Amino acid sequence: MDTVRVDVSYRPLRIGWALAGQDVEACRHAARLNHALWGGRFNPLLPVDRPNHARQLAESFRVDVVLPIGTAAETVAFAEDFRYLHSPFHDEGVFVGGPPWETKANVLDVHNLFSYAYQKREERELRRSGVRHYTWSQDDPLADMFLMHLGEYPSADQIGIDYQRIFYDAAGPKETALGSAAPVPAGIFSRPTIAYFSRHGLERHYSVPAGGLDLPGFYLGSLADPIDFVTCWNLRAADIPLLFVDGANLARYEQLISAWYKRMRILIEQRRLARHVAVWFRDHDTARVRQVFGELKLSHCRVSDDLWNGLNVVPPMMHFDTVSTLGIVTREHEHPRVSFALNAKPFAGDVWFHTQHLVASVNFLGDPLFNEELHTLEPPHIPELNEFFGRSMRTYDTIRVESDGAVGIVIDAADSDASLTAIPTRELFNRVFGLAGYAAAPSSSGLLTRQIMSMMGGLQGGRAFKIAGVRRLLRAHGPAAHFSRSKALQLIGSKDPDNPAARFSDHKRLFIEQRPIAEDLTPAAVFAYLVEKGVFRIGRSLICAHCGLRSWTPVEGLNREVHCELCGRSHDVTRQLVANDWDYRRSGILGVEKNLRGAIPVLLTLQQLDANMSNLNHAVHSISLDLTPTAPGAPCEIDFVWMIPRPPRRRTAIILGECKDRGPIRREEFERDVETLRRVADALPRNRLKTFLLLSKLSPFTPSEIDIARRLNGEHEHRAILLTDRELEPYYTYERTKLEFGLDRKYASAPEDMASVTHKIYFQAAVPPAAAP
Repeated sequence: MDTVRVDVSYRPLRIGWALAGQDVEACRHAARLNHALWGGRFNPLLPVDRPNHARQLAESFRVDVVLPIGTAAETVAFAEDFRYLHSPFHDEGVFVGGPPWETKANVLDVHNLFSYAYQKREERELRRSGVRHYTWSQDDPLADMFLMHLGEYPSADQIGIDYQRIFYDAAGPKETALGSAAPVPAGIFSRPTIAYFSRHGLERHYSVPAGGLDLPGFYLGSLADPIDFVTCWNLRAADIPLLFVDGANLARYEQLISAWYKRMRILIEQRRLARHVAVWFRDHDTARVRQVFGELKLSHCRVSDDLWNGLNVVPPMMHFDTVSTLGIVTREHEHPRVSFALNAKPFAGDVWFHTQHLVASVNFLGDPLFNEELHTLEPPHIPELNEFFGRSMRTYDTIRVESDGAVGIVIDAADSDASLTAIPTRELFNRVFGLAGYAAAPSSSGLLTRQIMSMMGGLQGGRAFKIAGVRRLLRAHGPAAHFSRSKALQLIGSKDPDNPAARFSDHKRLFIEQRPIAEDLTPAAVFAYLVEKGVFRIGRSLICAHCGLRSWTPVEGLNREVHCELCGRSHDVTRQLVANDWDYRRSGILGVEKNLRGAIPVLLTLQQLDANMSNLNHAVHSISLDLTPTAPGAPCEIDFVWMIPRPPRRRTAIILGECKDRGPIRREEFERDVETLRRVADALPRNRLKTFLLLSKLSPFTPSEIDIARRLNGEHEHRAILLTDRELEPYYTYERTKLEFGLDRKYASAPEDMASVTHKIYFQAAVPPAAAP
């Protein structure tokens, strides 16, 4: 068994409440429910009467489940559209039970919070903090502002749990009534309230950086307009501290605005934001803002649906704490499995709370599968595949893909351990291409290429193929030909007549295996390595005493008498063994010339991606896939696919590749390959995947090929990547290209970098590289 470090971040389930945006009572009920839930402050309200906006909100907040408020057909239908967010508590809703049984919460609630505080002996500190329970008249014009900022629990008759009694028993709050006409006291936010406890102990997780408009301040709107209530709630759910200022009741804010402004100035200084306090509004002009706030220095933030496009307001992932534990890697039915303890829980884990669900976000430090290329434990952020991920890794409704390869496991508060089974990459790519309308399966040439890669010990084990002389040695001698060691060393170390710029001395610092740091690589060391890896087999070329023909016999078949493979008779070869040196021959896996010519450029291309992109720690790949359309259409093949899980705001990157050896390529063949890549790329979902198309070749591209490849780019979209032996042979992709074209660096850290370099050197150059004298 192997071990791996597992970082577990505990967080509440993030619920998206589907409701009619104009239904005031539904908005109020959702707010009260959120105050009863630990983490409820960060649950968004999804107005289904604006369905596109509601879906954008659900996507931006990366909700774990969508639940309807009420039974209206439109809210229920909207929630059912998110089938990939299976509710872990099925159809029971947020609360389960009821007479004659006791009602319990299905998600983490404030009862758990108060119980945890009692277990940690923090109850006295809680009471000493001077908790306040503010009350107000329901017909107060500012009642909804008080509900949002100060909090109120749903009635026990409505949900079956008396949260107000639990609150009083645990916190001992002092009750304070707010007058319906009096100015709002400036100090109402100086003590913990019901609203505070819904976010107690939660902080931002580093995996989701803040957006450009993460500015605290005021929200200027009207409490008579439910859209303003929903908008302000959602901005606050994105962890932006805002005070709702009702423009129709400004006199009551006389004390509160200045007190809140001072609090926000302190917060901005703590966050080191070099900006002013903000005022957010939907439809107020700047003159109206000055009328309300006077001479206060404020940044103006106008609210629109575009605010939630993933670039402006970016809701963070709120979590309790990150705990490191030791994971045990085992195998179950040939699939790797990591098991680990759920310890140091920052919440109450008593059996009493076994119905309460939350999320354990799991990250692995390093490579949990130790270069296991046929499985992955870090799926890409494609929520539509959550059910597949769940069925592969745990159970169908308990997995939520998160940022940058993290996996969210829905657990209950009483769980003591968890485990994840690795996803077969073959099935993963079948599901990914299924989103584009294709069934994907490894091709026969891909299986042979993978065998060569396995023989070499993985992608980086094949670095010797970077050397032009090694590739020339493989091409010079067919499957049945044999050669001497001296001939092999001469080919490996000499210049290539077809490419005089390629020299063995360029690779003297290449490490194909471990050796002293000061020692240069030699042709003899390269050849010995290739023989040891099984690329070439040792044997003898012997003349048969009966038929007089020469044939090659492997070393394991040599004896005093050998069997002639040509005439079938045995003969004594003792004297020939004494006189001759060893002869070498390509191994059986490299025996078919067509497979050899296709495998080497694929391996070199994948090797370059693996070695040079610093953010590819979680990348998964597959070699040569046959793609069969699920609807009428032509099947096709791609040489490789490389997928890089990234944060949702950047989209998962996927590279589709076509690789060629040195020889000339017929124009119609090249056009067909480029069109295949373009067709498959255009069918993949753009909202989840950012697709790049890579063409590699072990010789320069011709002007005709460059012109065809240009079609892969759009007017404002660079997705074509062209690589030749100039980029594939050095360790750093653009080590030689940098010198030739004056690039600012010799490496590429992302597919975007490679596409940009390709555009610069091929599509912007006055003279295409292949056509230059």
